[in-house]
Amino acid sequence: MTSPTALATTAASSLHLTLGSPGVYFAPDSVDVPQRGVRMDVCAFVGVAPRGPAWERADDPALDGSLLPAGRARSSAVPIESWAEYEEVFGGYGGPGLLPHAVAAFFAQGGRRAYVVRVVPCAPVPNPEPPARAVLTFSSQVRDGHGADLQLQARSEGRWGAWLTATLTFRVAALPAPGLDGRMLVLAPGSAVPTGTLLRLRPQGGADELRLVTGITRRPARDGTGWERLATLDAPVTGPLERAEEVTGILDVVDGDPARARSERFTGLGLTADHPRWLGELLSTSSRLVEPLSSLDAVLPADPRLAPADAVVTLCGTDRFALITPGDFFGTDPTDPQAPPAGLDALRDLPDCASVVVPDLYAPAERPPAESVSVPATLAGAGFKPCVPIPGSGPTRQPRVDLPGLRLDPSLHDDRASIVTLQKQVVAFAEQENMVALLDVPPGLRPRDVLSWRSSFDSSYVAVYHGWLRVPDPRADGLITVPPAPYAAGVIAATERARGLPFGPAQALLAGVVDVAEGPGMAARAGAADRDALGALNRAGINVCVLDRDGVRITAARTLARDPAWSQLTARRTVSFLERTLEQQLAWAVFEPNGDLLRDRLRLAVEHLLLDLFAAGAFAGGSPAESFFVRVPAAGTPAGPETGGADLLCEVGLAPSAPLEFLVVRVLRAEGDGMLSAEGGR
Repeated sequence: MTSPTALATTAASSLHLTLGSPGVYFAPDSVDVPQRGVRMDVCAFVGVAPRGPAWERADDPALDGSLLPAGRARSSAVPIESWAEYEEVFGGYGGPGLLPHAVAAFFAQGGRRAYVVRVVPCAPVPNPEPPARAVLTFSSQVRDGHGADLQLQARSEGRWGAWLTATLTFRVAALPAPGLDGRMLVLAPGSAVPTGTLLRLRPQGGADELRLVTGITRRPARDGTGWERLATLDAPVTGPLERAEEVTGILDVVDGDPARARSERFTGLGLTADHPRWLGELLSTSSRLVEPLSSLDAVLPADPRLAPADAVVTLCGTDRFALITPGDFFGTDPTDPQAPPAGLDALRDLPDCASVVVPDLYAPAERPPAESVSVPATLAGAGFKPCVPIPGSGPTRQPRVDLPGLRLDPSLHDDRASIVTLQKQVVAFAEQENMVALLDVPPGLRPRDVLSWRSSFDSSYVAVYHGWLRVPDPRADGLITVPPAPYAAGVIAATERARGLPFGPAQALLAGVVDVAEGPGMAARAGAADRDALGALNRAGINVCVLDRDGVRITAARTLARDPAWSQLTARRTVSFLERTLEQQLAWAVFEPNGDLLRDRLRLAVEHLLLDLFAAGAFAGGSPAESFFVRVPAAGTPAGPETGGADLLCEVGLAPSAPLEFLVVRVLRAEGDGMLSAEGGR
C-alpha cells in the first residue's frame, strides 16, 4: 500500500514538465480529485395520492390532443423538501393510501429531501365516462383557434379538480403611433412587438379591430437614415390609424380546496402559438393546476372590447383508486415497448436518490374492530322493561375508500406468497439502481411465519423492519397503524446528516410514535421469551421496533444478505456511496489518453476519497493500509472477461466498520469496594 506521502511524490513526478528553450509551454491539467461525495440521505416514496403529477409530457413538446398517453409518462419523480411542500403538490392525507403517512414520518424524523412518485392506473379510453380529469370551459368571451369554446383540464386526475376556477383578463399597452402600409404596420423606433402578438387597432373615425402579427421584417427607411421594422398583419386595416395597442393575457387559476387553497397567476401571456410567451406552452410546462384540454394554437377574444372571461368546471374528475393494481408500481410492460414509463421507472438514473420505500405496494386486510365487553348504555330503568340502546352510543367507524386491486391478507399463505413476489421485484429494482429498498415485515404474522418470510430474501440492497407502529391519526381522534420503514428512512437520513455515513441509524428514538402494534418488542417490560425472539430476529437480519421506557426505537441496522460481510446496512451504503461518487466525479477519465499519467491521476483521486472516509471512521482498520487498497494495473494488463473488455481497471478493496449495536455492562462484587460496573462494546 502506498502511503499518502509517497503517493503525493509519485503524482508530482508524473506531472513534471521538462522545459527547453525559452517559449510558451502547455502545462498538463491538475490532478482531479472528488471535491465532495454524493448525497446518501435522499429517499424516494412510491404510492397512492389523491392528486399530483401524472401523465406528464415526456419527450413530445406538442400536446397529444386527447386523453391518450401519447408522449407522456404515467408517473413522475417530484423532489420534495418539506411536508408542507408535499401537501401543496400531492394533497395531504386525502385518499386511501399510506403514502402521506410515510412522507410525513420521513420529515418528522429529520429527513431533508425526498422524491415522491404518484401511482395511477393505465390511461382511460378516449372520452371516458366519467372522465378522470375535470374540464373547465370558458364563457363565450374567448374562443380557441378553431372558433370553439376555450377549454382547460385539471393537471392530473382526481375529484380534486372539481374545486378549480379560472379567469382570463386582457391587458392593453399603447404603442407609439405606427404607420400603415396595407397589411404592413410600420413600427416606431423602439417598439418591441414579437411575432404572434395580438394588436387592437383603431382607424381614424372607425371602431376597434383585432389583428395578429404574423411576421416581423425590415426595410431601408424612406428618409434614408437607417432601417425600419415592419409587422405583417393577418388582415388589412383601412385608413390611417388613430391608436394601436398591444394585447396580452393574464390568467388566474384558483383551486378552492377547503383543506388547502391554491392559486396561480400568469401574466404577459401571448395569445397565439407563435408568441414567445404563448399561453398554451406556459400552462403545459409551468402550471401545477391546469393544462390545455387539446391541441391549442390560439386564444382569441370574441370582441375587441376585451371583456374578462370566466371558466368553471363543466365535467368533474374522478378518483380511480379502485383500478390500481400491483403492476402499476413496476412501470413499463416488457411485452409492450411503447408503454409509457410508470411507477418505479420514474426513479431511474436519479443521481442523489439512495433509498426507496413503497408504502402502498399492497394493502393489508383491515382487521375487524375489537368487540366491546362493557355493558351497553340504555334508557331502561330499574324495572323489567325492554332495553333501548342510546342512539350513537356504540363505536363508530369512518367509511374507508378501499384499494381492492392491492388488497392482500398476509395471514393467508397464497396472499403472503404474492407479497413476497412483489417485494422481490422492489429489491430487484433497487439492485439495478444501486439503491437500498426499505421494506416492512407484513403485519399479523406469527413468529415462525416471520422467519419463513425472511428466508425468501438474500440481498444487501434491502433492509427490513418488523413491528408496525401506532401513531396519532392526523384526520381524527385516536391512533392508526402505519409501517415502520418510512420512519427508518428518516432516521437514516438524519443520522447521516448529523454524524456521517459510517454511523448506523440503530437505537434512535422515533419521533411521534406512541406504541408498537405487534412483534416481540411491543412491551417495555419484555420477558425472557421476547428477548429470545428479538435475538433470533436480529440474527436473521430483521430490524425490530421496540417500545422502550422513553419511546420506540429500532434495534439494529442490518440487511437481508446472508453473507456476513454485507450484513450491516452501513457496509452496503458505504460501498454504494463510493460507487456513485466515483462514477459521477471520475467521468473525465473516459476522454483522457490511456497511459501512465491517467492511471496516476485515477489512483490519486480514488485514494483521496478513501482517505476522507477513513478519517470519518468508515473503515475497520487502524491505518489506511489496513482499511483499503487501490490497484490500477499497468496499461496492457488484461482486465479479465468479467469487465467486458475494458482497457482500464481500478480495483478498490474496503474493510467497512461495523456499527456498535450493543453495550455490555458487567456488574462485579469486589471485596472492600462494594459493587463495581464496567461498560464494554460488542
